[in-house]
Amino acid sequence: MSQAAGGSARRPVRVAVIGCGAFARLYHVPTLVADPRAELVMISDPFPGEETERIAREARALLTSEVEDLWPAGACDAVLVSSPHALHAAHVRAALAAGKHVLVDKPFVLRHAEAQELAEAARVRGLVGAVAFNRRFDPGSARAREIIRSGGIGAVRHAETVQLGYPSTGWYADPGFGGGGPFIGRGAHMADLLPWLLDRPPRRVRSRILPGKPGRVDAGGFIECEFEGFACSMAVLAQGLYMWDEVRVFGEDGLIELRRPLGRPLGWEMTRCDVRGDRIEGIPADEARGRATANFLDALHGQATPACSFADACLSVRLIEAAYESAGKAEGWIDL
Repeated sequence: MSQAAGGSARRPVRVAVIGCGAFARLYHVPTLVADPRAELVMISDPFPGEETERIAREARALLTSEVEDLWPAGACDAVLVSSPHALHAAHVRAALAAGKHVLVDKPFVLRHAEAQELAEAARVRGLVGAVAFNRRFDPGSARAREIIRSGGIGAVRHAETVQLGYPSTGWYADPGFGGGGPFIGRGAHMADLLPWLLDRPPRRVRSRILPGKPGRVDAGGFIECEFEGFACSMAVLAQGLYMWDEVRVFGEDGLIELRRPLGRPLGWEMTRCDVRGDRIEGIPADEARGRATANFLDALHGQATPACSFADACLSVRLIEAAYESAGKAEGWIDL
């Protein structure tokens, strides 16, 4: 049976996972295993640990080190790509060529040209292509977007984000796998979240990058985005309070703050203040997992559209790519 989007499903969608690391095991796999609309049939991981072996055994899924095992017809219907950042483009491209629907973790890919190519390939083949930007599913983020779009804090005049902490070991620190430092691994979230929250794209970008250790990824840095009528400053640094995330949007009539409480792997709290700084609304952090995974299954069963399609994700790729381009050109402005 075809599992094309919009069709009625007579059996569960057979899903294969590429890269069953910590995030896939925390966020995606429990949802796939628990949802009767899905069947985890294959896991491709060159270095599976005991936990991945247990998951494969309990799900009765084939565990393989060869990603090519996923491509034959009938092997699976859809692929979840949770491999190292620099491998995303090759894995997504191969999956689409084999006729598989794809959900890929952020960042989508590293190059804007690749993003456009893969978005077009999914469109032409009639396949669902989605990027798991999980902040789009956060209740606080959704409410913040609603407030901003309805003029609840007045005209936006400034926005700023701070992200601190980045892994210093493993594939994250290897340019050949991580593709770059905190800009790619963490800044990609803000590159998607800010235009989505503000409901408008930035016009241009400039940045300063802090060098990392020789042979390792950079240590992050600072990005300035210029929107129509206001600017945004983004600090994305390898050091500091580990895994700290915060967003502040200042309007003429108030402000909105989104923040991940320390020690929480998922979930951000939202606070809205009036023009005097008094707190008038708040939403606690919601640590629910797997919403992006469930949205992907919804799309495959014709029950929803992807919250972030490949086409939607192209802007986030371009913004981060432009940040690196700016740093390489004496920190000058790069038009988007």
